[in-house]
Amino acid sequence: MKFWEICSKPIFRLVAGRSLRKMRANSIEKVLIRAMRMVDLRTQAEIRAFVKGRQTPEGGFADRGGKCDLYYSLFGCFIAEAMGIDEVQPALEDYVRRVSLAGNLDGIHRKCAVILWSKLFGAASIPAALRKPGSVYATYSEFINLLAGYYAEDYLGLYRIQRKFTSMDMKIPMPCAVTAAQLVLLDCTGKDIREMKERMGEFYKENGSYAPVRKAPSGDLLSTGVALYALRFVHGDLRINKPACLDFIDSLYWNGGFCATDEDEVTDVEYTFYGLLGLGALSDYPE
Repeated sequence: MKFWEICSKPIFRLVAGRSLRKMRANSIEKVLIRAMRMVDLRTQAEIRAFVKGRQTPEGGFADRGGKCDLYYSLFGCFIAEAMGIDEVQPALEDYVRRVSLAGNLDGIHRKCAVILWSKLFGAASIPAALRKPGSVYATYSEFINLLAGYYAEDYLGLYRIQRKFTSMDMKIPMPCAVTAAQLVLLDCTGKDIREMKERMGEFYKENGSYAPVRKAPSGDLLSTGVALYALRFVHGDLRINKPACLDFIDSLYWNGGFCATDEDEVTDVEYTFYGLLGLGALSDYPE
């Protein structure tokens, strides 16, 4: 880091202040806790058993093929924290420490490692190998970068993301998940969000789902979860679509986990996260 950047850290923290306040008020942790209040004790027990069962002998959480993966471990960590499944933490900590210090992470896996390390060990102790600048290849990655900057307390990084985002062309059509990320980032930076909120409605389907792209015949749980989270983030009115959205999310639940679509028959920890994210966004419980 350049000398002037080190000396200016307090200034960058002030500039990033709006983003930090918005992220704290609408944190993923708070949304997932609200989701837990929406399901009965039996369902909570099923989800608890499912999540514990997805932890691998390596300590992380399994992908759909049963392989230990940092990306899926991030979702498992969020859910376990929201449900108070403390027994998974020691092995998860060992796994995150081991793969992070190996020094060969890049792309989305390095960003997941940054968030996991921050949550498990604290932002002040993040290894230098995880803090190195990385390439940005999509707008949704900018949202992951924002999360990583938030958890890592990287105020300069947050400031850079905000500056880069303000220069992006908002007229180019994007998928639902990208549009949701744009909506959140626009709100964090104090920009006009009215047009982006209207665009979110173009992905909505009558069965209560949000489609990955506008012309898709049906929706999926990832798009639905992030769309509802983004709309709740900006205080959008979800009352009209809430009953149908709840029915759609409920239809994808099976034995402690969630599937991706109506045609999917496999549950995993990633889509369980998105199912709970959507439920929490629809919750009437206070912040």
